[in-house]
Amino acid sequence: MRRSYSLAVFVMAALVSSTVGGQDSAGVRKRIAQTVSSIRLIDTHEHFWTEAERNAKQMNLFQLLHYVSSDMWADGLDRTGSEKVFNDPSVPLEQKWEMFNRHWPTMRNTAYSRALLRAAKDLYGVEDISAESYHALSEKIQAANRPGWYAEVLRKRAGIDISICDIGQAGAKLDPAMFRAVIRLDEFTLPADIIPVVEKRDKVTITSLADWEAALDQAFVRAKEAGFVAIKSGLAYNRSLNYRDVNQTEAEACFKSLVARRGTISRDEWRRESLPLQDYMFGRIAANCAKYNLPLQIHTGLFYDTWRDVTQSNPSLLTPLIIRNPKTRFVLMHGGYPYGTELLAMAKNLPNVVLDMCWVYVISPSYAYRFINEAIETVPADKLLGFGGDYQVPEGAYGHAVMCRETVSRVLADKVIEGYWTEEEAVKYARLILRENAIRVFGLPLS
Repeated sequence: MRRSYSLAVFVMAALVSSTVGGQDSAGVRKRIAQTVSSIRLIDTHEHFWTEAERNAKQMNLFQLLHYVSSDMWADGLDRTGSEKVFNDPSVPLEQKWEMFNRHWPTMRNTAYSRALLRAAKDLYGVEDISAESYHALSEKIQAANRPGWYAEVLRKRAGIDISICDIGQAGAKLDPAMFRAVIRLDEFTLPADIIPVVEKRDKVTITSLADWEAALDQAFVRAKEAGFVAIKSGLAYNRSLNYRDVNQTEAEACFKSLVARRGTISRDEWRRESLPLQDYMFGRIAANCAKYNLPLQIHTGLFYDTWRDVTQSNPSLLTPLIIRNPKTRFVLMHGGYPYGTELLAMAKNLPNVVLDMCWVYVISPSYAYRFINEAIETVPADKLLGFGGDYQVPEGAYGHAVMCRETVSRVLADKVIEGYWTEEEAVKYARLILRENAIRVFGLPLS
């Protein structure tokens, strides 16, 4: 009797498994993919040239490389020489292709390259990037280089409502129908060169740390007035994310010593000796973000270029700073690649942390899949921002958006098929991470 019961349970389990893995599974995937494809994205991070700047350029394939160039540098291409060749309109396309093709066969496998290939196919009708196609593709890219191309690619083709751009003060002049902007204030941590600029701009004389903090306050006031939606920090490219709790007395002594020797010590000396001041001023930036109700975006994880120490950008190094600033909303960027598990643990433990997956899908779709899969299981749904292209060109954002939708659809459907949640829950989650969370975090005037 016991044996018959066990056999019945086994048969029932096999039937259920067959149903989930068969027609019903295909239906789940199709329905979720259709819903995800219909969501109007909020793109949390870009570095776009303005459209006027883009229209003034002589465009071709080699102006669209962006992250593909990073893989070429990792593959041994000289950065300085290659940038000069690719960006010089007087260099013939044939010479550019010859340099590019030394590395293209061994790097076309990377996700950076797959995004470029996808954009070439979908936007320009070119199936592959090859010796036979690069001329025609370049001609099509230049032909499309006209006013309105950004709207065509971003709004119509990629389904992006708003892109949040990190392009400095120029961001304040972007078309609000399609863009918002963030501003960097990292210069206030390293005032060696910027003090005279600030004095002239603000019509003040800066002789003390208190003067410098007052100038920082004014920068925040201007940022709010100009409509910037967040403060962005990229200091991980220059130093460790370990910002110590430095008191004002120590910072004042450091400031006075350095300012007194301004012009007599090198930038490297200033950078090395100013660590207490850097730590203190970044703490002031974090505190001001709470005061002025602006999120603080922080670069964590991977770097764009080569010969960097990725350990200095481990997001876990930020934990003491975050705990010291409980009223500041920290937006930790790039899925912390490759420190995703640490980042998820931080978001689970720290109420003021939001995770941003900008850049991640073109770094590695597999990593993005694992990150979302774990985030579903560990982190409240309103703490994840699911897409940011992180490109200079809209073609890159398009390819990235396609990869994002494919990855998100796959992981959400897998969770339904596994029985973790319902389709309704999966779809609600998709809308949160791809749109609604970003609207709330950055205070966007959208429904």
